[in-house]
Formats: sequence, structure tokens, C-alpha cells
Amino acid sequence: MPRNNRPKRGKRQVEPQELDLSAVRFGIRREELKRGVAYTTQTSIGANADDDKAWVCPHCNMQITKGISHIVAWDSIRGVETRRHFHNACWKSFQGPLL
Repeated sequence: MPRNNRPKRGKRQVEPQELDLSAVRFGIRREELKRGVAYTTQTSIGANADDDKAWVCPHCNMQITKGISHIVAWDSIRGVETRRHFHNACWKSFQGPLL
């Protein structure tokens, strides 16, 4: 006998909740430990930046322009003032302190 996929009568349809995309827009934040220093890192897609905004990666000294996915890292103890923007591959190989 074939399956009946029709919903049963009397059951309420549950309204789907709206997705909160703010975490995706602002990136995933996590703690990382490199050479005994705790860093807070956050991914960024760079799409929300101004057209004339660009950053210089402190590891390779090349520009990160609008639309390039990258990592924003800062020293957890000294705070957001030490924030720097890294290419994804550069952050993986980075071992020095943030200046």
C-alpha cells in the first residue's frame, strides 16, 4: 500500500522561527591560544566595508580589500585596540605577538 504524505487533520502547523543572520554577518567569534597569548578572532567576509576601505595584513604586508574573506584578531587582555586584519592563511602561520 502506498504511503500517504498528506498532513493529518487537526495537527497545528508550527510557524518557523526567523533566522538571526547577525552572527553570520559579523562572523564567528572564538578564542585561540598562540605561544601562550590568548587571542579573540572573528571571521569577516569584508562585504560590509566601505568601498575605499582596505587593511594591510601584518604578516605578509599585502592589502585586504573589500569582499576578501579574512580574520580579525586582537589580544584578549589588551582589548580591541590591538585589532588587526589577517588573510586566512596568514593567520594560520602567524606566531608572533600583535604590536
